[in-house]
Amino acid sequence: MRIAINARTLAYPSGGPKEYLISLVHALLALDSGHELVLYYPDARHLGTFPGTTELVLPVGNRLAYDWLALPLALRRRPCDVALFPSSNMPPGIPCPAVVTMLDLGYFHPTLRMYRSADTAYMRLAIRYSARRAKRLLAISEYTRRDVLRLTKARPEQVLTTHLACDPLYKTPVDAAALAAFRRSRGLEREFILYSGNISPRKNLPTLLAAYARMADLVPCDLVLTGGLAWSEDFDVLVREAGLTERVRRLGHVPRHEMPLLYRSASALAFPSLFEGFGLPILEAQACGLPVACADAASLPEVAGQGALLVDPTSVDAWIVALTRIVTDDALRRALVQAGRANEARFTWERTARQTLDALVAAAG
Repeated sequence: MRIAINARTLAYPSGGPKEYLISLVHALLALDSGHELVLYYPDARHLGTFPGTTELVLPVGNRLAYDWLALPLALRRRPCDVALFPSSNMPPGIPCPAVVTMLDLGYFHPTLRMYRSADTAYMRLAIRYSARRAKRLLAISEYTRRDVLRLTKARPEQVLTTHLACDPLYKTPVDAAALAAFRRSRGLEREFILYSGNISPRKNLPTLLAAYARMADLVPCDLVLTGGLAWSEDFDVLVREAGLTERVRRLGHVPRHEMPLLYRSASALAFPSLFEGFGLPILEAQACGLPVACADAASLPEVAGQGALLVDPTSVDAWIVALTRIVTDDALRRALVQAGRANEARFTWERTARQTLDALVAAAG
């Protein structure tokens, strides 16, 4: 069977959609199922990303032109048995059965101001169309599956939960010298609490910052954040107004291969997001032996299991208590590290790949 995969999200600098695509394709290849994977890229620099696949380039920079014009035309010229769309939507005109992965339905939660208005309007239409048109839908958490059934006309038997998992990259031992060199290169000599993710309103970073501002003099930890510059202006103003410019560090985009070093350098992960389709940084941190405090919201309790402190996402006082405990209570830290590793082990890419392949075979008939 020939399986087409839209790999446009490889062009993203970082984030969940890109991590999902990379880990899933590697896991599908590891199954050695005998099926041909045909990857469609927006840029020739991605060639060689997945040895063992057929890699094709559609050199179209515009997202809509790529999805709506170039990819359907390419699939007509080179027929495939089924197509996988790993980023919540598929375009019209796809000439073969399709499977769509629903990463989250944040576009239907406007009060959280997660995405730009134009993206929200487009994706609401695209997600509803995909729910009608696709043969199978893959939801990356039970929470997302419930959202799909509640907000679209998808049939329950059509929607399968296929959890994400931690990439093996995060489980590889790290050399102490490499870790020390990384901390020096990034100026991370002091202990720090880490936030890993993008900066946007749904990430609830003003609450985290307010909590940190009130505890900064009580704990010897800086606050370090990753993430692109989108939505960052208001956050930078809050940092300046709180007088924390020397204690709050913005690293921006951190290359994927350096992320295990970053997790292993931190004292704790704080993940206050109000809404996530899954929350992959929680598993990444747990795999690296980093204690986690995360919001008790959306899919995060499902993902964190018993391996994290669950915190009221809107309570500054609750975040102060949780973060102070997690960086000062050695017994609690040890317990969270142990429980976190056990929780992370519940999720495997092999199982997700097998479930995904089963859905693709079923969709192809």
